Amino acid sequence: MAYTGAGTPNTGTDTLNTLSRDVQLDVLEAYTRKMVVTPLLWTKEISGGTGGQFIIEGKEDATDANVASYTAGAQVDITNGTQDEIVINLDRPQYVARRIDKWAEAVANYSVVAMNVRQVGAKLGAFVERKAIAAIEASSLATGLVGNGDGTVVVNADIAAVGATATQIGNALADAIYESVNAIRENDDESDIFVYLSPTNYSYVARSDRANNADFTSGNGGFDSGIAKEVGGAYLLRGNDLPATAGLEALVFTYQSAGIVKLWDVQSKITEQADFLDAKLLTAYFSNGMGALRAGSTVSIKSA
Repeated sequence: MAYTGAGTPNTGTDTLNTLSRDVQLDVLEAYTRKMVVTPLLWTKEISGGTGGQFIIEGKEDATDANVASYTAGAQVDITNGTQDEIVINLDRPQYVARRIDKWAEAVANYSVVAMNVRQVGAKLGAFVERKAIAAIEASSLATGLVGNGDGTVVVNADIAAVGATATQIGNALADAIYESVNAIRENDDESDIFVYLSPTNYSYVARSDRANNADFTSGNGGFDSGIAKEVGGAYLLRGNDLPATAGLEALVFTYQSAGIVKLWDVQSKITEQADFLDAKLLTAYFSNGMGALRAGSTVSIKSA
């Protein structure tokens, strides 16, 4: 890309020609990472303050403790309930800024402003998505509050076995997903469960003879479509933002796994700078905070 927002846009990076002299045929946009995980998490918007409070209700019905038989004339016994809180504070605002020179914009044969607005918006959107996924991973490693269950790590070495075929890796991933779903259900979470996989691991699941088998599955995608919709009742998602943690193959979560406190969505603004010969200053920014919530609703799948 020739124009970076910091210099003159009419000199190409890989050509002796100039972008202002070339005949414009078309502008090919870069692919934009979609926000897959962020919309699925527990999100609270605030209009002020430095953070938000999430109340975690304790699970009290797992045993028969503190259920008493009443004796006539006796005073009732008092027991304590279980509640706890998690406070998620706002991080400092995150931003991207670019200056667009007025003359440089005028001689460029493409929409410099529109391209840069799209780029900074996409950049910050991807930043928010990676932040949300990191909060889910942190939840899978956390200790649960008030008896709600800890996060879980499911290890299946067959996922990274030397010489394993795509089908064998897909089967190992499917087994790990089943185990992960069971761990969440055993913590009494009956919410929708989602599995976030890299495109490569997603393709292995799609080629699995367990996730897609004519005898055992119905309408769950297949080899022809390259799509696998569910495994063990969990919905499969794919994206390129899985954390680079050693051995991490997938994250399994519900909407309660992590929380988002949001003050500002990603927004952009353009102002003119007279001291730069009426150049345009493009700024895009957001303000939010994220953190682990219900650890027992979250699982990391690892190969080691």
